[in-house]
This record gives sequence, C-alpha cells and structure tokens, in this order.
Amino acid sequence: MNSLYLYLLFAKIGFFTFGGGFAMIPFFYQELVQNYQLLNAEEFANMVALAQVTPGPVGLNAATYIGFQQSGMWGAVAGTLGVTTPSLTFGLGVAIFMGAFKENKLVKATLQGIRPATLGLIASAVIFFADTSVFSAPLRQLWSRSGESFGLNWRATLIFAFVLIAQWRWKCNMVWLLFASALMACLLYMIPL
Repeated sequence: MNSLYLYLLFAKIGFFTFGGGFAMIPFFYQELVQNYQLLNAEEFANMVALAQVTPGPVGLNAATYIGFQQSGMWGAVAGTLGVTTPSLTFGLGVAIFMGAFKENKLVKATLQGIRPATLGLIASAVIFFADTSVFSAPLRQLWSRSGESFGLNWRATLIFAFVLIAQWRWKCNMVWLLFASALMACLLYMIPL
C-alpha cells in the first residue's frame, strides 16, 4: 500500500473519530482487518497493545506502526500525518470559533449526541479486547449455533482481575501494572494445564 493511500486511509479514520485513541479502535479494526485485511484480529490486538505500551496516544502510535509495517519510514510518516491532520484542523477551527458558538444550542446539542456515541465506540473496543484476550471464543458465539465453544481463558481472566482491582483499589501506576501483567503472563503461561 503506497504512502498516499495510507495517508488518506488514516485521515478518513481521524476525520470520523471523536473521543481519542480508544474511540478509534473500532474504526481501525473495520478498515485494517475487515476491509483491507492488512492484519488479522490477533495481530491487530497485539498492535493495539504495543501502541498502548509505547509513549503517546494509542491511535497515533497505531497509525505510525501500521504505516511503517506497510510502507517503511514514509508509510509511518503518512500514517502519522493522516491520523493527526483532521484533529489539528478541527482543533484549530474550534480554537478560532468556539468563543462565538459556545452558547449556540445546535453546538450544545451536537456535543450532547457525540458523547454517548464516543462511549459506545470505547465500549466496542472493550468488547473487542475481551474477545481477543479473556474469552475463548467471540461473545457473539453465545447467541450463535456454530458449535464453537465459548468460555473464559482463566489465565487472562486472572490478569484482568488483578489489574482491575489494583487500579480501582490502589490507583497503581499503569506502567507498573503493564510490567506486572507481562510478568504474570510469563509465569502463568509456563504452567502446563
């Protein structure tokens, strides 16, 4: 895939996404996995996990990574510029015109509609990660009759519970939680069961 096409693809994702990096994940999945088959679901989940571990916004890191994977250094530049161009343009427009429109009823109503949509997109990302890490089959298998068994991956569920409790109860530093999770995974997946 050439750099111009990568720029346009990521600009489209950036243009239609409100709510930051996690709200971009369903769009990334649809475009990169379903529409263009640049990655499979497992590669995509690993890419997003790596994008979260590296410094910077998840969406920006993911675009840079995919761009580099597809077209080298120029692809990374194209992906980065593509995903940031819409937000920079909108941000500049908001900075210039917000004072004039901040009390506008249409603007307020629009923002009221965008907030729950953003929550829905983030929830979609949560379900995607549950499907690719904690569950042994996608959630939709609960309602289908395909014969694929649905269950929990006990190791991943244990790591998930540890991180959830540690973050909720003690507000642990996320970097340490990621390192602890990686260590737990190394230990738990060495246990033969």
